[in-house]
Amino acid sequence: MNLFSLLQGNFIRSKRTCFRIFLFAICNLQFVICNSQTFLGYINSEYAGVNGIDLNPACIVNSPRNWDVSIIGLNFQVANNFLGFQKRALDHSGGMISGNYPAFNDNNFATNYFTKRSRIKSISVFAAANISLPSFMFTRKKHKDAFAFTCRTRAYVNADGISPAVANMLVTGASDSSLYNQMMNAKKISVQAMAWNEYGITYGKTYRETSNERLNVAGRLKFVQGLAAAYGYVKNINYKLNMKDTSLVVNGKAGYGYSSNLDNPITLSSLFSRMPSLGLDIGATYEFHPLTDVHTKMTSQSKTTPMQHKYKYKIGFSIQDIGWITYLTSPNSRAFAADNTLIKLNSVSTASLDNAFTETDGGNKFRMMLPTTANITGDYYAGKNIFLNSTLYDAFQFSYLDHKIHEITTFSITPRWDWKWIGTYFPVSYDKYSHLRVGASIRLGPLVIGTANFLPLVTKKDVYGLDFHFLLKVPHIAFNKKNTKPRNASRYNVNQERNKKPEKEKRPSDMPKKDTTNYKQPKPEKENKSKKENTPAKREKKPRKHIFPRLHLFKKKNRHVSPEDREHTIYFKM
Repeated sequence: MNLFSLLQGNFIRSKRTCFRIFLFAICNLQFVICNSQTFLGYINSEYAGVNGIDLNPACIVNSPRNWDVSIIGLNFQVANNFLGFQKRALDHSGGMISGNYPAFNDNNFATNYFTKRSRIKSISVFAAANISLPSFMFTRKKHKDAFAFTCRTRAYVNADGISPAVANMLVTGASDSSLYNQMMNAKKISVQAMAWNEYGITYGKTYRETSNERLNVAGRLKFVQGLAAAYGYVKNINYKLNMKDTSLVVNGKAGYGYSSNLDNPITLSSLFSRMPSLGLDIGATYEFHPLTDVHTKMTSQSKTTPMQHKYKYKIGFSIQDIGWITYLTSPNSRAFAADNTLIKLNSVSTASLDNAFTETDGGNKFRMMLPTTANITGDYYAGKNIFLNSTLYDAFQFSYLDHKIHEITTFSITPRWDWKWIGTYFPVSYDKYSHLRVGASIRLGPLVIGTANFLPLVTKKDVYGLDFHFLLKVPHIAFNKKNTKPRNASRYNVNQERNKKPEKEKRPSDMPKKDTTNYKQPKPEKENKSKKENTPAKREKKPRKHIFPRLHLFKKKNRHVSPEDREHTIYFKM
C-alpha cells in the first residue's frame, strides 16, 4: 500500500466523526448568525472604541465615548480559493449527531462532494484566529487626545503557490492518470504558521482643527511576544509524476523549520521565543462637518458649533503590523537543494529525504514577518444615524520571503444604522478566496456577535470558508457629577405644610431694647456762589460710588466743571 492509499484509507475511516463535528459547528454557527454582527462592520463604527484601533489607531480621538473597556472577544476565519464543500453532503436520516450520513461512507467523497474552481493559477489557503484580551481606552476632551492599552493573542496559517495539478494529486490520491509522465513546474510553494501575543500602547491627538474640519493622528507601539512558528517552502521546482505508485523527479530548492521552543515539552516557559520584538501601527483620520446653524431644544437663540455634531464624511488611512518576530531555529530544521532527485512515494521518510537532497546552511535564527496591511476607509453620514462605509484592506504578500504570514486583501461596502446602544450592519465584501460575501449583524449594548458571510447558510452556494466574531464589553455608564446646590421645593407640593417643622417659642428677654431714635438734625444746604445766575439748572449729581479719581483720556479740560470735581479728576494729554 502506498502513501496516498494509506492516507486515503485513514481519512475514510475518520471522516464520519470529523464531519459530524463540522456539521455540529455549522448548525451552531447558523444559530448564532440569526443574532449576529460582522467584525468588519463593527470595526468601522464610531462606537467601536478600543477595538477600532485594529483598523486605525486614530479612531479613538474625539470618540463619542469618554472611555471604553473590552473584556473578551474572538475573530475566527478559514478560507480557500479552490475547493468548495457541497451542503448536500450533510443530508442525513435520524438525529443530527447520531443520525446516518450516507455521504460520509462514500469512498469517492472528495470527488463527489467537493466543487473545484476552474481557471485557478495558484491555490491559497488561509486560517486566522484573533483573541481579544482585556483592553481599555479613555479620552481627554479638554486636551483633545486619547490613550489606550490593548492586549491580543493571534495565530495565522498560510499556504500559497499550490498549483491545481498538485492539489488534484493530493485530493484524488494521485489517481488521475492524465497527470502521469508530464513535467510540471512550481515557481514557489510555501506554508507558514505563527502564534504570538502583543501588548500595545496607543496615543492619539487632534493635530489640526478649524471651525468645521479636523485632522487626527495616532500611533500604537506594540510589545510582541512570539509563542511558536513553523515554515516550509520549495522554489523553482520542476517535477514529474512517473506512475501512481512510483516516484517524483524534482529539481530546485526546499526547506523547512520551526522555532526551537517546540523541541521542549510544552510548558509555560517553553511557549515563548525568549526574543521579544516591537511592532508599530500608525493612522490618521480627516473629518468634515457641515457649516449649519444648529439650535438647541431649550432655546432657539442659542447655537452650537458644527464640531459638536456628527461629521458629514470621514476619511482614514493606516498601516498596521509593521515589524517582525525573531525566533531561534530548531536543530531539526533543514534547507535543501535538489538536482534531478528521484523520490519514491511508497517509501517516503526523513532519512530518504536527507539522502536525496543536498543540505545547505539555514542559519540559527529566522525572522517571521507580521501580517502588514494598508487600509483606506471612507465613511459618509446620510442622516438619522445612517452611515455608508467603504474599506480597502490591502494585505502585503511578501512573496519574495520564505518566512512570512499575511492577511487577505478585501474590499467592502457596509451600510449601517448606528446608535449609542444598538447598531445594525450589512457588509458586502469581495476577496480572492470566497469571492462575493454578504453579512448581516447586530450590536446590542456591550454584546457583539457576527459573521462576514451568511449566503452559504441561506442559499445553495458551496462553502469556501467560515468566519464568525463575538465580543463582550463593559456596559458604558456615564458618571455625572453630583449637584451641590439644593433643589427648589415644588410649588405644587401639598405636603409642604405637613412636613414643615413647628417653630420653637421664644422666651421673652429681660434686657432693655436698643434705642433707635435718630437725634441728628439735617444740616442746612450751602449756596453755591460759584454758579452764575444766568446758567441753567443742572441735573442732580449721583453720589460717588468709588474713591479713586476719574481718568479721562483724549479729553480737553472742562472749564465749567465745579472746583470740587476738579480736585478728583486727572487729565491725560496724548
